[in-house]
Amino acid sequence: MTLISVIVPLYNYERYIRYCIRSILNQTYTNFELIIVDDCSKDNSYKIAKKNEEKDNRIKVIRLNKNYGYSKAKNEGIILSKGKYIVTLDADDMMTKKSLQIRIEAAIKNNVSFVYADAIMVKNDITLKNCYKLNPERIRKKRTSNAIYNASHGLYNIHAQSIMIHRDVFKKYGLFDENLRSRSDREMWWRLFGRSSSDKVNISSYYINEPVAYYRYHRNSMWRRRKRNKVLDNMIIKESEKAYKMRKKNGITKENTRFLEN
Repeated sequence: MTLISVIVPLYNYERYIRYCIRSILNQTYTNFELIIVDDCSKDNSYKIAKKNEEKDNRIKVIRLNKNYGYSKAKNEGIILSKGKYIVTLDADDMMTKKSLQIRIEAAIKNNVSFVYADAIMVKNDITLKNCYKLNPERIRKKRTSNAIYNASHGLYNIHAQSIMIHRDVFKKYGLFDENLRSRSDREMWWRLFGRSSSDKVNISSYYINEPVAYYRYHRNSMWRRRKRNKVLDNMIIKESEKAYKMRKKNGITKENTRFLEN
């Protein structure tokens, strides 16, 4: 069985981290390591994660010495990882029971470096047990199609909680931009797939028409903060576009990008 590394960046989510961890431990695919990177939380998030580490040897918890932001937390986890494939999950979100199994099977069967799927939006106070009772098929039919990547027309919306990436991608195309505290995922997708039809598609991908994660909708999420604050949202968009244009012009180099070395 191929080893999968699950990276969870954690900051002040003591209310949700238990559900997140439990959803990963409940996976039907069991050959994984879970690396939780606490970005210097001010609440009990780190303590809760450490208690779970004591109960399962697949869990490793590290704590950064100060708050660096979402992108660096993810990168530190990826650098520590040993898996052939890497999955990232926000600490307030959860996985469906077959999440890892669905993704690894798709990646191997289709011989691709990148797979992505759907995520089900759930209420902020829902428990993992109640998430399992939802009918993904019914929910998926209500949503607009998520078949959003087309090699000839660029890339628009890949849900970060639904991806699985071969570790060689991070060796060749770099890690997440640590200068971007939000939308670093989008900048990465642009880097890998291009933003327009004139851009080169760098890696192979496969879309899974099935939900693999539960995305928790609450007022403290970055997505909600951006929606409430248009000035912040526009600033974040401009910064991610600036990073994209810089790499398109100068190439992805060690001078402008941090790489996975091992």
